[in-house]
Amino acid sequence: MSNFYKTNFEGLRLEPKFSEAMSALERGFTCFGIDYYLVGAVSRNAWLSAIHKVTPKRTTGDVDFAVFINNNGVYEDLKKYLIEVEGFQPFHDNAFIVMWKDGTEIDLLPFGAIEDDDRKVTVLGTGYTSVHVDGFNEVYNLGLPELELDENHRFKFATLSGIVLLKLIAWDDRPEVRGDDIKDVSEILDHFFDIKQEQIWEDHADMFLVEHATDDGRNGLLLIAAKVLGKELKTIVSQTPVLYNRVLGIIARNTIDPATSEMGKIMAQYFETTVEKARLIIKEIEAGLVE
Repeated sequence: MSNFYKTNFEGLRLEPKFSEAMSALERGFTCFGIDYYLVGAVSRNAWLSAIHKVTPKRTTGDVDFAVFINNNGVYEDLKKYLIEVEGFQPFHDNAFIVMWKDGTEIDLLPFGAIEDDDRKVTVLGTGYTSVHVDGFNEVYNLGLPELELDENHRFKFATLSGIVLLKLIAWDDRPEVRGDDIKDVSEILDHFFDIKQEQIWEDHADMFLVEHATDDGRNGLLLIAAKVLGKELKTIVSQTPVLYNRVLGIIARNTIDPATSEMGKIMAQYFETTVEKARLIIKEIEAGLVE
């Protein structure tokens, strides 16, 4: 699969005028020598709508970047530059957000050596000043695809399995308000086989022979996709045993019983199926994680 793609703002479901904000961010990142990559819903849009021409079911007005910070104070210096030089505004309820001139929220999520032993980063500011960044470094370490945007911008963005990992963790951190993350995971799963079918046929052809032989059509492919996704998640999280155990725990808790599978309930709504059938999808993710 290619590691370099080209698209435009329409493909990312962003307004073309966001180019000005992107240029301002790029100047800030360059000024402080900060590497970064796109995460969240816009990175999902990159895979679905920009690259594979699938219209996402959910839209968002936020743009999220993971920013690689190793030295204390650099994050605050970056924000100060963006506000004082480039015209962004602070967001007083959340120290990790800056607002562009048109009101677009830009989440700048720091990871790297500034993380504490609990994978948490705390910064100066008002409101929400601490965030857990489990998985950000692991997604970054495995290498990232790059996207050229309207021939003016070029940046890294999360892999599909990286997006799923970060959304699983975000949901687990705050399940009462982050149900949309599991809807996004479901949507990625829904298209995962189509997006990666060449790689799946090449690397996992045995699954078509010995697994899900009784599953017809789309459902069988969905179960195969779920297991392959689990294998890809394992590749990412195996770098850090604590993270592997956390992700395996999230998945395993939601395979025990349909009545207690909160992830299964959200997936069932997305796929318009029963919670039991959604639980079987989650079990395939688990199988990929443990094999």
